[in-house]
Amino acid sequence: MTMAMAASRMRTETLSDPRRRGPRWALLAGVVVLGLAGCGRDPTGGGAALEPRVYTDFTDDTELFVEFAPLIAGEKSTFAAHFTALDEYQAVTEGTVDIVLSGGGAPTERFRVAAPRAPGIFAPTAAPRATGERNLTMTLEAPGLSVSHDLGPVTIHSSREAAIEAGPAESAGAEGEIGFLKEQQWQTAFDIEAVQPRPLRESVSAPATIRASADGEFVVTAASDGRVVAAEDFPTLGDTVARGEVLAMLAPRLGGGTDAASLQSELVAARNAGELARTEAARMQRLFDVEAVSQRRLQEAKAALEVAQSQLSAAEQRVSRLGGTGGAGVPLRAPMSGTLAQVHVANGASVEAGDPLFHIVNRDELWIEVHVAEADAARLQQPTGAAFELPGLDRPIGIQVGENGRLVGVGNVIDPDSRSVPVIFALDDPDPRIALNQAVQARVFTGQRREALSVPVGAVIDDGGQRVVYVMRGGESFSRVPVRLGARDGDRVEVLEGLQAGDRVVSEGAMQIRLAAATPEAMGHGHAH
Repeated sequence: MTMAMAASRMRTETLSDPRRRGPRWALLAGVVVLGLAGCGRDPTGGGAALEPRVYTDFTDDTELFVEFAPLIAGEKSTFAAHFTALDEYQAVTEGTVDIVLSGGGAPTERFRVAAPRAPGIFAPTAAPRATGERNLTMTLEAPGLSVSHDLGPVTIHSSREAAIEAGPAESAGAEGEIGFLKEQQWQTAFDIEAVQPRPLRESVSAPATIRASADGEFVVTAASDGRVVAAEDFPTLGDTVARGEVLAMLAPRLGGGTDAASLQSELVAARNAGELARTEAARMQRLFDVEAVSQRRLQEAKAALEVAQSQLSAAEQRVSRLGGTGGAGVPLRAPMSGTLAQVHVANGASVEAGDPLFHIVNRDELWIEVHVAEADAARLQQPTGAAFELPGLDRPIGIQVGENGRLVGVGNVIDPDSRSVPVIFALDDPDPRIALNQAVQARVFTGQRREALSVPVGAVIDDGGQRVVYVMRGGESFSRVPVRLGARDGDRVEVLEGLQAGDRVVSEGAMQIRLAAATPEAMGHGHAH
């Protein structure tokens, strides 16, 4: 047997523990009885029952889980062969299956079934002629699949008595294994993965804060004492605003009892006076040109025009402080496009100069400022990204430099209070559920990689405060394995203890296995072929 074959075979087992005999054992026992009865022999045999043989084997494309009674020359043994296509972990629904017995100095024997008895379940029947040790292979030919499962040596007994005398194969079963049938696996979201060393990005863990970019926020403040009034609809939290949009009006507070209406009246009077002064000055100029009036009268008219113009300019300046909008006030415009993160005032509120009114944030890009501890600062050679966990989300949010973000900068001065170094990343098009000023736990990827065992995050279950995974021991049996975890890299997490290379963990559907362990009676019924 090649090393690849040895690695692919998970186990060969017998169901020697009566507590593990379920509906499938009843099926196989019936097969044995029918086979013996068909040969005219006593189905009870007057002795011990024959235990079925159970194999689980993998190729790159398929998983085979098969059970069959011990093989006896001249007698029929029906195989319950479960074929799973590994690309989506679904039952193989069509195809041809062959049982091939070879070697042992005898001619090759082949037994075929042309279709499954039920989706995923093929039931070929073998009636071997030669006795002794032979090699057992099962092949599958189906659309898009052509695979061969080499199950290794198997003994063909000369009689039932010889099979009973040989005894059961060594049991690989273990106490506490959890049963979960193939039919149940195929009917739910389920998958398994062989644990192997994989490249993981080195990272350091540190607290972080989500904030706006350097030019991504602005606070509109009151330019003078006054009252804030709506221009149309008063802005509310979360509104989207455009650059230059009028948010509200600021009516300045005027001294001396003067109000906006009085200033508008004064402006109208000044304009009228100015117009009269220009008309009079022009008339005096025409009369002076024909020597109808003295030069003194012309100079007096021009002086009156200058006074009127000065008064008009002063009136216009006073009104301009109200924004020139009919006395409503100074328009408060959005200096940038974005979202209103805070609205500090209500419609009609009195404010003083410098009071914050509206906080605008542009969320096209957010900054994540990670505070890396002094002890880890030396590991930051060229950070390639970061990831942080957000409460309420199943998976962390990742930032990959050059893909969905960029490295803004790495500090080189230790903060004397926190004893940390700031590392800032920019995140493009952030998830709307990310809140500004939110405190999160982040990982900064240092730019280095290493080989380590890892599993998908979804394979790990929090079982009463203990992190566990479920390892497949056979096609329908699983073990609960506590693990100690290390660094997380995206949707994978390092396993420091509990697993070894080659273990096959439940990568999807682990919660179903946990439920099966909690309610074995409910989860173990319903198997039929």
